[in-house]
Amino acid sequence: MSIQISYRFVIKKEKNKQGLYPIYLRAFLKGRKIETATPVTIPLRDWSLRNQRVKPQNNYHERYNMILDAIDKKSIKLLVNNFLNEEYPLSLLQFKDRLLALNYSSVELSFTDYILGYLKENKTKFKLETWFGYKSQISKMLKFKKEILFSDINERFINDYRQYMLNTLSNNENTASKSLRVLRTFVNISIRFGYIKTNPFQYTSIKKVDGKRDFLSIEELNKLVDHYSKYNFTKSIEKDILGYFLFACYTGLRYSDLKTFSRDAIIADSIHLRMHKTGNLVNIPLSKKAKKFLPANAFRIYCNKVTNRVLKKIGIELGLNKKLTCHVARHTFATVSISLGIPIEVVSKLLGHTSIRTTQVYAKIVDTVKVNEMKKWDIEID
Repeated sequence: MSIQISYRFVIKKEKNKQGLYPIYLRAFLKGRKIETATPVTIPLRDWSLRNQRVKPQNNYHERYNMILDAIDKKSIKLLVNNFLNEEYPLSLLQFKDRLLALNYSSVELSFTDYILGYLKENKTKFKLETWFGYKSQISKMLKFKKEILFSDINERFINDYRQYMLNTLSNNENTASKSLRVLRTFVNISIRFGYIKTNPFQYTSIKKVDGKRDFLSIEELNKLVDHYSKYNFTKSIEKDILGYFLFACYTGLRYSDLKTFSRDAIIADSIHLRMHKTGNLVNIPLSKKAKKFLPANAFRIYCNKVTNRVLKKIGIELGLNKKLTCHVARHTFATVSISLGIPIEVVSKLLGHTSIRTTQVYAKIVDTVKVNEMKKWDIEID
């Protein structure tokens, strides 16, 4: 008896719903053939007809080829065992049935490897900060579990990961919720391309609580302005950073918007700018105080880490009981504007919010300040 069945891997020319082409094992016997689907689906251009393997240009070529190698070895073992130990050669149908019974798809694709590859392949579709943020979230997940497979992603994994962030990493509720929202985004991508069949977030709600938002009072803001105008800075970096921080306090611009800001954005004493985070166009009239901090052309913006370190140092030197960060400027603009009586609808437009509900958070903060200030009456009367 001889080994009569031969086989090879082929790529089928009918693409699936995700626009990918499936790889099949095609077996031959006496002019007839039978095909067995593999778990591998790839773009047509990524298949090497000569090598019968996925080309290195595919982000997952190593793992996909591991799967094909496993199928190849099990096919050979199946045929050799039949040749050595059985009286009759296998039929094509027997070959397929036995191959499927070997569960050759046991080499499972890593969830995190897949997402990293997806991010690499689609980098131009994301804003740079978003792309780096997603990469950072993958690193955070891998601290929780060194290898995360698609089969790991279930409701229990989500709950365990949340507890890990809260208890081991000491993340606050909002930070943990933000990470879970990113994980949900990754899961949705995997569902869209057929790697996850059931949504593990179906019965999981992601909490969002109002976090503490530091902001400057008008008195504290004036104190910083005096420091900027009167202090003899020994390092230009400190004056540069305090300058664009104060400009943001009077305009509500985010750090990302300051990075792209130039005087070309000013038309008729108003800033006309497409906000980096949302893509919304805003028109912010410049107050006289804001104009004092306008750069000659553009701000010299330092990285976020350096900016916040310098601001923290200045805040400590001036005895401000606030943790100064670049985003405190935006909070300051919002709360001071509402305190000055500017209608919340106007403040919402100036901040570029798509919903007034987002702006109402600042109104709640201002109300809290009012309550605390009114308590001074009780102290004075006592």
